[in-house]
Amino acid sequence: MINAVLVFNNTGQPRLTKFYTQLDTQIQQKLIKQIYDLVSQRPASACNFLPLPPLLSQGASSKAASGPSDAPTQITYRTYATLSFIMISTSTESPLALIDLIQVFVEALDRLFQNVCELDLIFGYETMHATLSEMIIGGVVVETSTDKIVAGVKAQEGSRGKRMAVDAASSVGQLSIPGPGQPDESGMAYPSTQSLFIGSMENYHPTSLIVRARYLLAFKSASPSDILPLFVPSFSQHSAHPAPRPSPIDNMPPKGKKVAAAPFPQGKAGAKKTKNPLFESRSRNFGIGQDVQPKRNLSRFVKWPEYVRLQRQKKILNMRLKVPPAIAQFSNTLDRNTAAQTFKLLNKYRPESKAEKKERLHKEATAVAEGKKKEDVSKKPYAVKYGLNHVVGLVENKKASLVLIAHDVDPIELVVFLPALCRKMGVPYAIIKGKARLGTVVHKKTAAVVALTEVRSEDNSEFSKLVSAIKEGYSDKYEENRRHWGGGIMGAKANDRQEKKRKAIESAIKI
Repeated sequence: MINAVLVFNNTGQPRLTKFYTQLDTQIQQKLIKQIYDLVSQRPASACNFLPLPPLLSQGASSKAASGPSDAPTQITYRTYATLSFIMISTSTESPLALIDLIQVFVEALDRLFQNVCELDLIFGYETMHATLSEMIIGGVVVETSTDKIVAGVKAQEGSRGKRMAVDAASSVGQLSIPGPGQPDESGMAYPSTQSLFIGSMENYHPTSLIVRARYLLAFKSASPSDILPLFVPSFSQHSAHPAPRPSPIDNMPPKGKKVAAAPFPQGKAGAKKTKNPLFESRSRNFGIGQDVQPKRNLSRFVKWPEYVRLQRQKKILNMRLKVPPAIAQFSNTLDRNTAAQTFKLLNKYRPESKAEKKERLHKEATAVAEGKKKEDVSKKPYAVKYGLNHVVGLVENKKASLVLIAHDVDPIELVVFLPALCRKMGVPYAIIKGKARLGTVVHKKTAAVVALTEVRSEDNSEFSKLVSAIKEGYSDKYEENRRHWGGGIMGAKANDRQEKKRKAIESAIKI
């Protein structure tokens, strides 16, 4: 619940006091003074909310049902130029939400008054109260849309906006009010024009002469000496009677007398260099058919082949678009050192070439013809298995000891299921960069996947170390990798736009 809404200027003069809880007038005045002292003493780097002084928290009583959550406990404020907007609320209200609510209040006033300033709040106080009543009723926020708030206020008061405040100010000079210092029928003397208007503006420094000129209508009966401080608002704070300012007309030269222009500075004699007539200046003409054009970087002007353009566009799309975790895991390839050890081991188990296979089969056939066993002539070959269907069958039967998958298989749907299958069957797997690199192992141009089923006894220790290193990077981190999305890498222009937008939001929050 919101217990009170206050608006001060930087001299402590209240421009709006709205209490939604029952308080005595004396307590209200003491509370206003305490809150102004607290807010004015806080540095600009401090946060915009602070605990409430004990005066209100002890004496406040809500019109609704009382309870521990009805007691006001915090102050939220925000400063704009010379005005501080303050909200007193209970602990159930979020300070960040109240800061946004203050921003909505100020934006609505700015749209109603058209570039709102402190004088608008003085002369247009009815519009300010109507705006607040559209937002808060009985301490409860009922509307936060700026458009709806402005529409509701305009429906009540019309669409004249800032003109209402100007008319209220100008109507002061049209009323039958006695002159400055003269008593009326009851014998009470009105204050002077300076104390009535300028005194309340003593510390108000508008930034535009146009803003000050809008309110000169309020000073129709004022003398020039009373209106002049509006345009030069720097009053002496230590003297009750400030010294008169010299008129700018006195400093102007008398008419009819023209001051001679200052002569041009004369250079030293003999400093000018004489041009050699034998050398003529020949300016270049880079028009069509004229001088040779300067060298330029023409890479942006080359019409690249279609396949090159498609490759580049596909690369950009893969970087920009969000990639699901199942596909994004293929960008997590094996590191360089581990990959080098892996290929060093795989090269020992390369499949036979056609000539080697032909020679082995000839020896086996000769041994069988002589009545020998072919196992005695040629030992069982240990080789890398390749082919997607073959390797999938080995994984399903749990015969594969290590599976290596290429990261650039196209289409990726051919192997996207393989990491999950290997993890399900307990087969260690790794993702290698380059299907062409795997193809060199098996005498092919490319290979999507290769597998090792068994190794020789002398390579067991090296193979076990390699498998343990691969498990740490893939099988053990499978659950972590399946939660990480890929892509979303924006270009330099998009990053600059986001950075510019972030800085604008931060600067708006600081204001």
